[in-house]
Amino acid sequence: MLSFSSVKHDVPEFESVEEWLQSINMENYFEMFEAANIDNLEEVTKLEEQDLEEMGVKLIGHRNKMNKSIKSMKAQSVNRGLAEDEAAI
Repeated sequence: MLSFSSVKHDVPEFESVEEWLQSINMENYFEMFEAANIDNLEEVTKLEEQDLEEMGVKLIGHRNKMNKSIKSMKAQSVNRGLAEDEAAI
């Protein structure tokens, strides 16, 4: 029987902004993120749609795809924190 802690979530964990962009087929925006000094995933999770547009992500479909992934990363982070809190009990 699997324990809760051994169950993998559907959302993969990323090591870098570049890896995240590659995973959603948006690696062509990597230089744009570098130019905006967005160099870690914590900063990525703080981005809103307006931020992406101001950075130069003009296509709404691309912004939507990034936003959906950002929301998933935020949810994963919250779930990971809850699991760690439960393990500490």
